[in-house]
Amino acid sequence: MLTIALLTKNSEDTVRFALRSVYRQKIPDNVAFELIVVDGYSKDNTLKIVAEEIQKLKERFLSQFTRHIILQEGVGVGYARNLALKEAQGDWILWIDSDNVLAQDYVLKAVKEIEKINHENIAVLYPQRAISVLKKRNFASRLIACYGKVLACQSNSKLFAIAKKLLSERLEDPIQRMLPYTPAQGTFCNIEALRKVGGFNPYLVAAEDIDVFLKLISNGYKMRPFNSTLYYFTRDSLRAWFRQAVTWEYGKIVMYLFSTYGNKCSISRMIQTQYTLNTSIINSVTILMTKVQACTSLEAFFLPLLYFYRRVGYSVGHLHGLRQEMFLRKLLRKGVNN
Repeated sequence: MLTIALLTKNSEDTVRFALRSVYRQKIPDNVAFELIVVDGYSKDNTLKIVAEEIQKLKERFLSQFTRHIILQEGVGVGYARNLALKEAQGDWILWIDSDNVLAQDYVLKAVKEIEKINHENIAVLYPQRAISVLKKRNFASRLIACYGKVLACQSNSKLFAIAKKLLSERLEDPIQRMLPYTPAQGTFCNIEALRKVGGFNPYLVAAEDIDVFLKLISNGYKMRPFNSTLYYFTRDSLRAWFRQAVTWEYGKIVMYLFSTYGNKCSISRMIQTQYTLNTSIINSVTILMTKVQACTSLEAFFLPLLYFYRRVGYSVGHLHGLRQEMFLRKLLRKGVNN
């Protein structure tokens, strides 16, 4: 059986699209599934929309759709994922955020990939493609979407490959070397494996997915792609996009503080000024040199500035994380002295 876990909070603008994409799935007749919704006490119409769409899922899949649960929590995303993991009755769990849209063959392709797994210790299946789509058609949303498409094209850019060789390997983000895919959204995770490593860290406000994937890798599990596409809505304002960057980086720093990966992922390696400057220069140049049809000339002009703006958000998150580190060290010193 498959468990689909959906996380929501004030998501009335996007949650209908997420559940409609589940409705359109080509799920094999021999695969039953359940839906677990974990809501962060939404104050808008999110839960009303969820109830409407669940009724449609029941009518569409009949006995295949075995049950649904709606839980509420106000602690954090790591805690929310653990709630879903605790209630799950399936063998695999598909994580969906409320701003995700699944390709029509998403579940079908993943199920076929799961059936191929024998004794390979595969614990995570992730989509080969993740594509941003516009939430609103304002200039900020178009610019953010264009930014994502350009960065996706960089891996095939000869200029980017040459520029990366100029960087010392030790200045790269160690997470990118260890994990082929970092967000939990859109992944199929083996429930038994997640439970064996203790699930998600309930104290993390972000990077709970990176943390659990690192735990899985450290315990000998593997990650594998499957051939489908996950779509996700862009932020609809630069301010929201900036806040997202701050939260992500703060979450990563706090994750390092609570984790046991000291030798593999240290804070000092993540916050080096040289790394930030080099990647800023490389990305700014390659953004200008990369041609993406979806971008207008005006949008292309602003992309290097947008990259710098994003890096500032990351830096603010780093500073918040370092403050947390200093606070914890001060507590530890007091404990030792006492």
